[in-house]
Amino acid sequence: MSKKHPARLGCVVVTLFILALCVSSTYGQERPPEALRRIRVTRASAAIRIDGRMDEGAWAHAEPATDFLQQNPNEGAPCSEKTEVRVLYDGRYIYFGIRALDSEASRINARELRRDADFANDDIVEIILDTNHDRRNAFRFAVNPLGTQQDALITDEGHTVNLSWDAPWLSAGTIDSEGFTVEIAIPLTSLRFNDGAKVWGFNVARTIRRKNELSLWTSWQRTFGLQRVSQAGELTGVEGIHRPRLVEFKPYLTAGWRQNASIVGTQGLVTGVHGTGGLEVGKIGITPSLTAEFTVNPDFGQVEVDQQVVNLSRFSVFFPEKRDFFLENAGIFLMGREGSNQLFFTRRIGLTEDGKPLPIDYGAKMTGKVGPYSVGFLQVQSREAGDPETESFVPRQQFTVARIKRDVFGRSSIGAMVVNRQGGLDSRYNRAAGIDALINLSDHWQIISFLMGTSTPGMRSSFVSGRVGSYFENDRFRIATVYEDIGSNFNPEVGFVERNGVRQYFGQFAYKPRPRFLPFVRQMQFETQNEYYENRAGKLETRQTEVTWETEFQNSSQLNTRFLEKVTDVLRQPFEIRPGSTIPPGTYGFNRPWISFSSNKSKKIGFSVREKWGDFYSGRRFESSASAIARPSEHFILELSESYNRVHLPQGSFSTNLFGGRASYNFSRKLLSAVFVQLNQAARLSSVNLRLRYIFRPNSDLFVIYNQTTGRGLERPSYQFQVKLTYNLTWNQQLEN
Repeated sequence: MSKKHPARLGCVVVTLFILALCVSSTYGQERPPEALRRIRVTRASAAIRIDGRMDEGAWAHAEPATDFLQQNPNEGAPCSEKTEVRVLYDGRYIYFGIRALDSEASRINARELRRDADFANDDIVEIILDTNHDRRNAFRFAVNPLGTQQDALITDEGHTVNLSWDAPWLSAGTIDSEGFTVEIAIPLTSLRFNDGAKVWGFNVARTIRRKNELSLWTSWQRTFGLQRVSQAGELTGVEGIHRPRLVEFKPYLTAGWRQNASIVGTQGLVTGVHGTGGLEVGKIGITPSLTAEFTVNPDFGQVEVDQQVVNLSRFSVFFPEKRDFFLENAGIFLMGREGSNQLFFTRRIGLTEDGKPLPIDYGAKMTGKVGPYSVGFLQVQSREAGDPETESFVPRQQFTVARIKRDVFGRSSIGAMVVNRQGGLDSRYNRAAGIDALINLSDHWQIISFLMGTSTPGMRSSFVSGRVGSYFENDRFRIATVYEDIGSNFNPEVGFVERNGVRQYFGQFAYKPRPRFLPFVRQMQFETQNEYYENRAGKLETRQTEVTWETEFQNSSQLNTRFLEKVTDVLRQPFEIRPGSTIPPGTYGFNRPWISFSSNKSKKIGFSVREKWGDFYSGRRFESSASAIARPSEHFILELSESYNRVHLPQGSFSTNLFGGRASYNFSRKLLSAVFVQLNQAARLSSVNLRLRYIFRPNSDLFVIYNQTTGRGLERPSYQFQVKLTYNLTWNQQLEN
């Protein structure tokens, strides 16, 4: 391939930016006004007590959202059970009252008490609020019949969904002989909106788990769904809602003991008693839709440890972010291909390459909406750590990120971002910048593109990366084509890049029928895709062709088979797959089919299994994995997983075994406990994580944590015990039950 590829890619991306500015507004495919559903929010005439009963008189005068229609199993049919949702407000809160009738109330699934659980086994009701009415972004609040909470931020109609976002709000649920009732109170300070707006986007979905039934108030078509914010209905009467100025301070205190703990401090590894304090998070509303956040000397000891993986590939593993400060409104800072080629990745701040925490002096962030612009700014300073005389020394560093996105037409956007890392004894820097575009040509067809570059001392060429992708999907077909170019010296040190110096060509086609002649089958999917990587000289690096058949049954169980996974991989350097086993350079071709099955999600006991086999470089590899979950009651959950690999190579045979077990006993929604055990035979180590969490008021917690990592593969075993208290100084307790 010629050296003109980067220039050509730049021309393509710039052309798409111009297209985003020139495309007709009719491409937004907005529905005609008469198709919209609307209800009006009512001001509460008296105080509302959040107890899951809806016995206050104000609820009877509120207009209900009714007539839910099924998305699945029978598209457009009325919901099999009647559902009503009412909305009230006062000077501090917006309230939602949900009455979900059920003709078989004894069969309601309600077994989860953990906040932010995935609700895979429970009946749930989900509410979205598009408070800026930009038809792109929304807050999502979900509850099960017990009142257990889950919240998330939806960005760009589901392009990113931040399930780790947490807001302080109240909920309570009750189950009776006719169904269940849930009440919700969301502080207006938890939302972002402009005072005086006349309408918000609004939608509700209900899942009846035992029937595997999903119904929505609007946007019920299978090609849309709850995350398609542009298809939501409207909540009117909001001009009377005014957001109090947000001022929130949540300090923390922590103390504990550790021995050879996996934490880098100013004097290296620490043994003994320790204690500290700081500001977990502070928030100040600059405007009703723009918020500043900051943290001082944060501690993330309550975050659950990473789930270990056995990596038999030659590329780094992507571990997700789990720390609250970095997760808050994280969607605005995403640029690139998540998990593969990101310009900015927050785990590069305050963590070493192997996941050990580094101390942070402070962090400041500003995110929100200014007219048609979504903006984000982040500034963090990490403290120097370790002994300056050793290789493990990490100097003090500054991290700065600035992001802006502009809404164009109905549902498209263009944006730019700049990232800077600076620090060290020689003030070494790494800078990165990029532009991106998301163009919705129709309700089902998107063009996504980006162009990014980095600046590092000593690197003067091949520092650009870009991607252009076309994606079409409806309920019957999916078609995707992608071209991506990653320069050899593209080096976002505060980002994540799986592989450099390659060009990727990708194509995918899927056909998704719903066979009426098989009443026990809900939907099938026949998919084929081809992925081709070449190096900068135009020579093959990796080629992978896949043919897959997936079947979803009416009871939510799934049977999936990959008939073909044909891989051609060119090793230009020896690949040490594990100590003592090195695969020599060469061109290798192999096929690795697999089959998997997962059981009915509504049952108290569920499981999934997968078997994968076939050639592997110069030998053979057999992979077995299984997981199971038991929910005998809402208080106790047991989760088990096992992954086993058996590899036979001329360079040596070996096996790996990774076991994970999590047991949770939840005394109530406020008092939660869990133990997470991992046994990694390949790395010859074991880890134990115990957590007790008492939520004594919304957004205020007492954590008791014990972490232990031991094994023959460790130079220093680690033991740590910690108690941490966080306290929200500004929470109003008047609604607590």
